[in-house]
Amino acid sequence: MTVQDLHIAIDLELNKVNSNLYDIILPQEKDYFLNRAQERFIKQRYSARSNAKQLGFEMSQKRIDDLRNLLVPNYYDKVYQLSSTDFDYETKGRFYFPDDYLFLTSNRSKVYYNDCGTITQSTAVESFNVALASIPNTNTTYASLDISVDGASVFNSTTNPEIIGYSLEDKSSLISLILNSLNSLNLAGWSFYSTFKNLTADVIGVCTTTGDIEVSLGEASTTFNTAVKNYTYFTATGGANLVVANRFIQQDDVYITQQDPFNDTSVPDGPLCIIHNNSIDVFFKPNDFIVKEIAISYIRKPKQINIEQNQTCELSEETHAEIVRDAVNLLLENFEANPQRIQTSSAVEQTNE
Repeated sequence: MTVQDLHIAIDLELNKVNSNLYDIILPQEKDYFLNRAQERFIKQRYSARSNAKQLGFEMSQKRIDDLRNLLVPNYYDKVYQLSSTDFDYETKGRFYFPDDYLFLTSNRSKVYYNDCGTITQSTAVESFNVALASIPNTNTTYASLDISVDGASVFNSTTNPEIIGYSLEDKSSLISLILNSLNSLNLAGWSFYSTFKNLTADVIGVCTTTGDIEVSLGEASTTFNTAVKNYTYFTATGGANLVVANRFIQQDDVYITQQDPFNDTSVPDGPLCIIHNNSIDVFFKPNDFIVKEIAISYIRKPKQINIEQNQTCELSEETHAEIVRDAVNLLLENFEANPQRIQTSSAVEQTNE
């Protein structure tokens, strides 16, 4: 379904036949409840404890198909050294989740070790040219918003007329539109994020050459010059690579387990890992083995349904009717108008799976 079809479906499901019982719902309100329903749908299909069927991700063919459009397989990146202020910086590395990460489905590590002896461990530095930009807060619309990259305007109301209707309350949707638009331009050497490794901003430009991002609104203009961000990672010689599954452990158990010679982090059993914020911390043994990279498969964040951006639901077509039904249930609950309709609609929803 297109986003327009989703809005029409809400009207058909919500209103009684040949009536305009709920004809006061704004398009933005429909988008809000569709996105809430989409979020609930994803969480229910991912977790076995959040639905009546007690089935989670990939526990039936339908659930495989429900979320297949959001599954990102085998994303990998280096494991970076932590700051020396961290107590375990010599025995622990950090893998940063991608910008669109939502739920983890699998993960494994590429370790470097020598099964007949020790390895010679060292470090190396990876550098990125990064520009951080903040979209100005304003009580007016963003019609005059202009974003320039390397001195050339790449985003404005002429090339993107849909931004004219945005105001301060819509800033998060505007940022999503900006990121999608900038990345679709395929600017040579540039990629754009809202989160990049340990950095967070409205717009983060990462370029392979030096440059700048300029954001201007009316007479206000600010230029964010790129700065070089260095990340240290572990290297070694005298061994070989091996891919092994990671072992996740609870935060309150990890350091006790590290002292247990039968359960501590190891190559054959898999390195111990913990998750926090936007990263995975993985433990290794200096001169015994290091973790070079982590590869994950994950459920990514879906793009927000938005009729102004003509952005429809990214999930497969077969799920759209269920998402509309859930959005209608949320609307009925919000109206508090007809408990019997809520009960009937919820009972019908239970048959969807």
